[in-house]
Order: sequence, then structure tokens, then C-alpha cells
Amino acid sequence: MKMSLKANKWKLSLEGNLLLILSSASVLLLDGNKYPEEVKPHFDYDQWRMIDEYIQQAYGIKGEPIPLVTTTQFSSILDRFINKQIGRDEAETSFKSLALPTMEKKIAKAIGNLVSNLPLVAIEENVNEMELCSRYIDLFLAGLFDDPDNSIYFRWLDETTLEAKTKEASSSRPDLSITKSLGVNWATTLVYGEAKSAMYSNDHFIICKNLIKVARFSKDALDSQLFEGILAIQIIGRTVVFYLLTLPAQSIYTMIPLATIKIPDSINNLPGLVYKVSDVLKVLDIFERVCVRAAHPETIKHRCAPTLPMANIQQLFSQSKNRKRSCHIQLYHN
Repeated sequence: MKMSLKANKWKLSLEGNLLLILSSASVLLLDGNKYPEEVKPHFDYDQWRMIDEYIQQAYGIKGEPIPLVTTTQFSSILDRFINKQIGRDEAETSFKSLALPTMEKKIAKAIGNLVSNLPLVAIEENVNEMELCSRYIDLFLAGLFDDPDNSIYFRWLDETTLEAKTKEASSSRPDLSITKSLGVNWATTLVYGEAKSAMYSNDHFIICKNLIKVARFSKDALDSQLFEGILAIQIIGRTVVFYLLTLPAQSIYTMIPLATIKIPDSINNLPGLVYKVSDVLKVLDIFERVCVRAAHPETIKHRCAPTLPMANIQQLFSQSKNRKRSCHIQLYHN
């Protein structure tokens, strides 16, 4: 795929050629459930599916069973709150005091955070990025990942990251990270993410460009830290898409979508999140097992490829936008 870019005399549309352009950075955006036109000259359908299945097996990416007892407890608390049998504070406390396994406890904490802040009914006006981050995204993701007792922190970034200090300014700051500290210093980054308000949901050019940005940051983190994998997050409105970036072979990074979660806009719609518990457990399992230093760091070091500067990547695609252009990832957002 990377070599085919040299055959193009004209700049490509970013929206319709995202996979090709990501391949220039040695990243293969891989979703076995989709077979984009840009992939067909390079892989037949069976090959594409087999590669996806191989990566999922290699890293233990699998669906988690629905914990029926836990989801019943969640639904019961929400039902009592919505029907005004208990108040907001009691509902939040009920979630956070449940005796649950560690990962399910994190989900209960995230839902409890939402209970304490969501409006009873959806607000009709669109929210801006700051309100989106503070009222929806932060409550949910911090509940899942923030763990100060284990030196893990969910952060909105206000300054350049360590990996980006030598990079060009146009891509020097991701929106969020989940970082592990060592003493009083930041040590390793486990997750990078980008967030845009819902007004960008049909701007496929911006969505694709942001995904390239988060892929490059995740790749740099994996390379410099010699990790098994890095979690990448793309947020459009209240829709959160989780990806796993790994390095399974020489100079080939794979980026696989793990789950798409839409954060509810109100208490009345919060019960719908309970049905996504198994997807959230899948993400948390990958975070715990794969976003760690590689068991054989010398193998990862040998496989690493140089990071193509963003300025070079931008030379591959046209800066023109057209919302009518088809886009491989547009169905992930709404």
C-alpha cells in the first residue's frame, strides 16, 4: 500500500484514501468488518479478514461476556433514580459503593460520575468542546481510567508532550492522554486521544486528520517506551471510538477499532449505557494487558519504523474538503 502512493501523480482526497495515507506512516488501519475500495487492489477479502483475525488472536482481543448480575444491579439503581425512589446523591453513592470486580467497579464509578452531572432530559442545543469535555467525556473516561493509587492519571493536555517536543508545531499537542507517573514525574503514556464537538461529525476531513494525528502520537509512544500496544481514542461529540495500536511485525503497525461507545446525553438515556458494559470491559481488559512494556523490548525496538513528519504526510493529500465524499470511518460517528 505504501509503495502504491508513489504511483499517484495527483494529491489524494484524504477522506477517500485514509488507509493509504496512514500506510505512509507504516500504520495499517484494520477493520475486518469493512472492506474499503482503497484496500481491494492490495488484499482480497479473505486475506483482509484473516489479517484482522490473526491480530485479534495474537493480542487476545475478544468480546467479554455480559456480567448479568452486575448489569442487573446497574439497571436497578437507575430505575429507582429515574422513578424518583432515590435522589441523585444516593444513586451516585449506590454505584460507587457496589462490591464488584476491579474492572466492573471502574464502570460503576464512570456511571456514578454521569449520574451526578447529567441533566434529567437532553439539552437541545449543541455543546461546545469545553462543555463536552467537562460534562460528558471527562466524567466517563476519568471514571474508567483515572487511578491515582496506581499512579495512573487521565489528563487534558495544556502543554506539549515529551514525545512531541522535537516534532513540528502543527501536531505537537494531542487533546488528552492517560499517563503513568513515577514519583513526582510523568513516566509513560498509555493512551492518546483527540476530541471534537458534534459540529464536526460530518467534517470527514477533520475527522481523518485527527485520526492520523492520534495514530502518530500513539506510534511514537509505542516506539519510545517499547510497549506491546497503545490505546488511541477519537471523540466526536459524545461518541468515543477506542483503537488499539500495536507493532506485530517489522515496520507494520496495526490500528484496530475495539469499541464505539456513545455517552448518554441525559439521565433518561443513561440506561442505554448498561447494554455497552461488555464493550467497555473489552477496552479495559486490553488497557490492563496490552498497554504495558513489552515482554521482549528488544523485539519491539528491532521492528520500529521511523515516524514520517506530518509535513511529509500532508503533501500526499489535497487540503480541499467535500462532505459528500465517502469516508471509511464516517459510520463510527453521529
